[in-house]
Formats: sequence, structure tokens, C-alpha cells
Amino acid sequence: MFNEIDWAAAWPALAGTAYLVAVSPRLTTIDLRERRLPNRLVLPAIPVTMAGQAVAAALGASGWNRPLSALVAAALVFAFGVFANVKGQLGMGDAKLMAAMTLSLGWFSPILPFVALLTAFVAAGGFVLLQTVRMRSALASSLALGPYLLLGNVVAAAALFVPLA
Repeated sequence: MFNEIDWAAAWPALAGTAYLVAVSPRLTTIDLRERRLPNRLVLPAIPVTMAGQAVAAALGASGWNRPLSALVAAALVFAFGVFANVKGQLGMGDAKLMAAMTLSLGWFSPILPFVALLTAFVAAGGFVLLQTVRMRSALASSLALGPYLLLGNVVAAAALFVPLA
């Protein structure tokens, strides 16, 4: 699947993923401290991603189906995030970050955003379970989800560079 990518032309499509990896330490620090993910750091991932994907498509790395598929997937993930936000289960910063991650990773494979989100929710769930067992937090307490989403993003991005047989 990932071996099908013509990396000579596709490298600009990594721009959004690289941007998110670059701002991960700052976003993590802010989210842990303030329980928010600032728009000024999250939202630039979207135009950076779209520009990189457009350049990759123009260089012949793919047709326009990859960026369009990634955009549709990101819109669906964002809609889910907004719904979860309305129900009080997710912050809007998390919803925007999930959409940006889906957009940046979805160009490479529809599986990668799933890997990123699954990694994030399993890691966050494991942390909550551990904290609850250790009686350091109640199940009703809030959790900074951003660091786990960013971890999932890094894990999924790293999968791009793992050779498949």
C-alpha cells in the first residue's frame, strides 16, 4: 500500500504531517497546562497540508483523488468531533486537530488516520484506566486528549517509513 507511493513526487504531501509533528511539543505543553489547543497552532496544518498535497498532485504523485478523499475523510471526522463536542465529550481543539491529522495522513492511506485515532484513544484509555486503578483520578475528571492525538499522529506518520516486506 505505502510502497505504491512515488516518493520522488510525493514528498510535498508530507508538509502537513511534518507541521503537526513540529508543533507537537508546544501543543502538548499547552494542552496539559491549559486544557486547550490554540487555533493559531492547529489550524495552519490545514492549508499547509492542502498546499503540500496540491504540489504533490501537480508533480504527478497522484491524481486529485487522494487529496479529495483525504478532505472528505477529514470533514467526516470533524463532523464527528463537533457532534462529540455538542455532547460535551470532546473539545473543539481536539475536533480540529483530529480533522487536520486525518487530512494530512489520509492522502497516503485511508488506514493511517484510523491508526492515528485508534492509537490515541487506546493510549488515553490506558492512561485513564491506570489513573483510576491507582485512585489518582475519578472517571468523571477531564483529560487533555491533544497529547494522545499527537502521539497517534507520530505513530501513523512513522508507519509511512516502515518497509512492507
